[in-house]
Amino acid sequence: MKIYYSIVDPYPAYRVDLTELFGVELQRLGLDTQWFMDAPVKPGTQVTGFFGQTVIVPPGGPRALKRFRYWFSDIARMLALRRTDVDAIQCRDKYIGSLVGLVVARIIGVPFFYWCSYPFPDHNLALAKDATGVRKLYLLAHGWFGHWVLQKVVMPRSRHVFVQSAQMKRDLVALGIKPGQMTPVLMGVASGMLDWAARNTVDVERGKVVYIGTLASVRKLDAIVRAFALVVKDLPQAKLYLVGDGDFPHEREALEQLVKQLGLGDSVVFTGFVPMEQAWLHAKSAAVCLSPFYPTPVLASASPTKLVEYMALGRPIVCNDHPEQSEVIKASGVGICVPWDERAFAHAISWVLQNKDDAELQASKGPEWVRNNRVYPKIAQEVYDVYKNEMRSDE
Repeated sequence: MKIYYSIVDPYPAYRVDLTELFGVELQRLGLDTQWFMDAPVKPGTQVTGFFGQTVIVPPGGPRALKRFRYWFSDIARMLALRRTDVDAIQCRDKYIGSLVGLVVARIIGVPFFYWCSYPFPDHNLALAKDATGVRKLYLLAHGWFGHWVLQKVVMPRSRHVFVQSAQMKRDLVALGIKPGQMTPVLMGVASGMLDWAARNTVDVERGKVVYIGTLASVRKLDAIVRAFALVVKDLPQAKLYLVGDGDFPHEREALEQLVKQLGLGDSVVFTGFVPMEQAWLHAKSAAVCLSPFYPTPVLASASPTKLVEYMALGRPIVCNDHPEQSEVIKASGVGICVPWDERAFAHAISWVLQNKDDAELQASKGPEWVRNNRVYPKIAQEVYDVYKNEMRSDE
């Protein structure tokens, strides 16, 4: 079974629902993926493949023409596809590209699948509220156009739609997409992560609080910094590690400025982006790990990767009410889930730091729950079965 998969990510893609799911587990089951990715982040990077699979990237040229080359190359490649080349076409988080893919799939007689990993139209409309001038008009146009293309044209006419979470499926059902046409693909971890966690034992650092993830302003992490300031008043030895970076420099700078304003000084550490295993080591040595998701319609449909990663590492967790997080905490019995409130976060973090034995006992349930529910071999089998059933309907 072979699919052409067009994604917005640059080569080499790093998200686990691309690497572990398609690069490793679905390939093991017999799915051969031909990729279209954006040009490498570093100019001159030699593209040789992705987990042994074919990768197509836009041709080189002047930087000013980068986006044009990307879209032209993507569309041209899909227009050149023949039925003998692939058994299906799939696009992820694209508007124009998905329209072209849908048309080409109809012409050559293969199924078209759409993969929605994030509600980008809603994200753009949310950003437009705080923007001004030409940028505001651009974001509004981009958001409304995305809504129309995806919800009125692409999704209803796709053979099947893979969505990020059960909440995203509910949101799209409310907008008219048939529930039987969608499958939530929740974020998970590689089986190897559980093995790595079992092999690599590290000492827990007293008072260490860790957040792993983006520092993007949409996450409203200023609330976490303010909550931590309350923690430090009672537990001055506590130290917060923010492992990650913003999508734009000003996002991290705003948090750094807040740290200074609150007088936290050396109590907060910004690591920037670090290699994956280094991030795991930060989490594994933490007394408590944080998974905050600001309660907005955009983030409500997310399937948090860091939550299940913390669980796989066997760490105590503090998170906030969120459709999927709340469900996972309830089902697993791991972690503390609080409302989005600075004092509630502070109280929960302080409790974990002051009740180590109880917190560690609770956290010890995490790895087994993840192994039974959120490893990519299991997720891949569910996705592969959808492909197989939909392909069979074409025979």
